[in-house]
Amino acid sequence: AAQEGAYLANCFNRMEQCEKNPEGPLRFRGAGRHRFHPFRYKHFGQFAPLGGEEAAAQLELPFDWISVGRGSQWLWYSVYASKQISWRTRFLVISDWRRRFMFGRDSSRI
Repeated sequence: AAQEGAYLANCFNRMEQCEKNPEGPLRFRGAGRHRFHPFRYKHFGQFAPLGGEEAAAQLELPFDWISVGRGSQWLWYSVYASKQISWRTRFLVISDWRRRFMFGRDSSRI
């Protein structure tokens, strides 16, 4: 969904330019309308939580890389934190993880 959203945002941002020049660039001319490239999904890999602070990771690099354990969980934490929109949200997510690590999941006594 994130990849398709970025693709659609790019298409919508270019719509004004395409309305001014309906023929489009030379390589896209045809039928008097501007045509966009079709959306293509790119698979970067996947994560699966296993519980007990462990995860399984499968990444699409030039080769398939598969990892299971705590290192994969920390890799997941870093990817998840980097995907947050603002620095405030990143800080809140990381502080929640730190609080859970120190006090456990039961926060009713804090």
